[in-house]
Amino acid sequence: MAQFSAAQVGVSAAASTTNLSNYVVTMLTVGDIASIKLISWGGLDTSLVAQNTRWCRVSNTPVTAVALTVQASSPGITPNGACNTYSGTAAAGAASPAGLFQQSWNSQGGGGVMVLPIGGEWRVSGGALGTIYNQIGCGNTVGGGSTSQSYGVQWEE
Repeated sequence: MAQFSAAQVGVSAAASTTNLSNYVVTMLTVGDIASIKLISWGGLDTSLVAQNTRWCRVSNTPVTAVALTVQASSPGITPNGACNTYSGTAAAGAASPAGLFQQSWNSQGGGGVMVLPIGGEWRVSGGALGTIYNQIGCGNTVGGGSTSQSYGVQWEE
């Protein structure tokens, strides 16, 4: 299986209890499956800015995808999935604290990486946009005003 990664670097995330504005991993082809293997978050702010970032399944149909650059672990392999942000209707999940994982941190040099255990990866199943289980997103519930955050994801197909 091939692995892929994408990141949002140097962004100013908007805090929301439901919007997942940092990134969304999507599988659109029925029968395709991706496994989220690793997530990361961090900041380089020059002052203390409290953050709370969460990952959850998307529960709406976001509009106007803006593709993030995806890197493959092996040359010549093209991902079936995509990693996007949305400039129209934002991706949304159940209101915080519902979701897959949530982390409080400080964006003045704070951050972390979570490697999901073998067999405990988050699965994304292919289907039309808005289909349950075909998207997992990342967003902040706290942290507006920060200007240098980074969020990453690695998945396997």
